[in-house]
Amino acid sequence: MRELRILGILFLVALTVSAAGLVLAEPTGPTAAITPLSSSRFGVDSAQTTNAFAGNVTEFNLNANSITQTWQGYFGNITGKIVLGNANNDTFYDWTLTAPQGEIYATRLATIPTWSSVACASATNISAEETALGVDPAVDKDSVNNTFFNTTSFNTFYVGSVEINPTQNCYATYMYNSTGAQAVDFAEVLLADVSGSIVYTGLIEPDAMGFDGSTHDFQIIVGEDGHDGNTAPSVYYFYLELE
Repeated sequence: MRELRILGILFLVALTVSAAGLVLAEPTGPTAAITPLSSSRFGVDSAQTTNAFAGNVTEFNLNANSITQTWQGYFGNITGKIVLGNANNDTFYDWTLTAPQGEIYATRLATIPTWSSVACASATNISAEETALGVDPAVDKDSVNNTFFNTTSFNTFYVGSVEINPTQNCYATYMYNSTGAQAVDFAEVLLADVSGSIVYTGLIEPDAMGFDGSTHDFQIIVGEDGHDGNTAPSVYYFYLELE
C-alpha cells in the first residue's frame, strides 16, 4: 500500500503593502524553497502466529492498521514578518510575527489561484477531487467525503477579502493531536477557485499540541492517489496568509 509520508516544514514569508495604492493582502508563496526536515510513515506490524492441529477447527478475531493510499500529511512551524515596502522588495519598515496567525494553502494547481473567486468547495468540486484521487466514497473509508464534512464547525477566516465561515456549507475536518480526535486546533477546510481546483486550507495554530506530542503551527493533509501501485508523486504549491 502507498505509504503516508509526513513531512516537517519550516516556512518564512513576508507580506508586502505597495506604496502605489491600497492593495488587499492575498496569500503569498513562501520566501524560500520548501526543504523537508523529516519524513516517516506508520509502521507495519510483524506477523502473529497460532498453532495448527490436524482435525481442529479454530475461531479467532484479528485487528490490523492499513496505511492510507489517499492522503499525504504535512506539519511544521511558521515564521514571518509583516512588511511595508515597494515593488522592488525594498523594506520601508517591518514587524516580526512571533506567533503568526492565518492560513496555509496547498493546491495542485500550477498557476496562482484566483483568490478573489475562492469559495468553499462544492459537492461537484468534491466529486471531481475523488475521481482525481481514485476513490469511491461508497467503498473507500478514507475518501474525501468520508474525511471532510459540511457539518464541521471552524473559526471564520478571510482569503484576502473573501470571508469563509461555517455557515457556507464548507467541507472541513480537524487533524488529531496527541490525544487523538479533537475539534479545537488544526482545522482544515476545502476551498476551490474559479477553475474548480481544490485548495486545501489549514488554519494556523501557533505552538498547538500536535499529533506527535510536540507543538506545531500547522498540520494539514492533501489528497494523493497511491492506489493500484501508483507511486508517482503529485506536486503541491503552497501559499501562506499571515496576520
